[in-house]
Amino acid sequence: MVRHYPGGPRSSEVTKQLILDVAERLCAEGGVEALSVRAVCEQAGANVASISYHFGNKQRLLEEMFQRRVTPLNEERLRLLDCALSGPRDILLEEVIRSFVAPVIRGIASTSPVEGENLGNSSLIVTQFLARIYSMPGEEDFLKAHYEPVRSRFVLALQVCLPGLSLDDLLWRYNMMVGALIYAMAGPQRMARRPIVFSNVANSDLENDPEYGIEQMVAFIASGFRARGLAQEWQIKHKAVAIHSVSLAGASQKCPPL
Repeated sequence: MVRHYPGGPRSSEVTKQLILDVAERLCAEGGVEALSVRAVCEQAGANVASISYHFGNKQRLLEEMFQRRVTPLNEERLRLLDCALSGPRDILLEEVIRSFVAPVIRGIASTSPVEGENLGNSSLIVTQFLARIYSMPGEEDFLKAHYEPVRSRFVLALQVCLPGLSLDDLLWRYNMMVGALIYAMAGPQRMARRPIVFSNVANSDLENDPEYGIEQMVAFIASGFRARGLAQEWQIKHKAVAIHSVSLAGASQKCPPL
């Protein structure tokens, strides 16, 4: 679909952003691996040379798609965390968690299609795209470059709040927090969807309130972090089982044949 812009040809930056919008939507709809440069060009009203000029190749296009969504979120996360850490009192666990989840939930609540276009990045498109990128094989280095600084800062802050929790337990729970957030990125309608058995119960007005969603997540995740640690107990339990198994094996070897 070729687009015409009043007053003359569109600028180079407009073309670049339009390519990113179209590529993001197609990626979300069909998957990262199925993304076609030709389809992007056709729907953006651009040519293949534009992809090469602005991005170099498909991989770089994917990376810029990711960066423009994730970089502002991570910057806001770190800003909120810095504000919480600079306070006059000890930082609370809930403040760390809120700094991590709030920018994402608020961002989704404010995301809407571009007026007059069908290429806007709805919350569902952004969610699908990010979820696919998270699970892409071979993207570990790219994700590490964009997420490791944020991950390290938040894990250190969580350790301050939970000094008695082992690093193993802390990392498991951090990753489960990320998983819960990815699911929540599907939007408030999915989070508030009733099971069939409750289909006759009217939805609450709270389902469209992002701040309510944030506080639900903070309360749930904080409870998970505060649960008793399992790593040390698990290691002791399995060490005991292993010793018991070795003892049984030794005893069976000493028994005379019948």
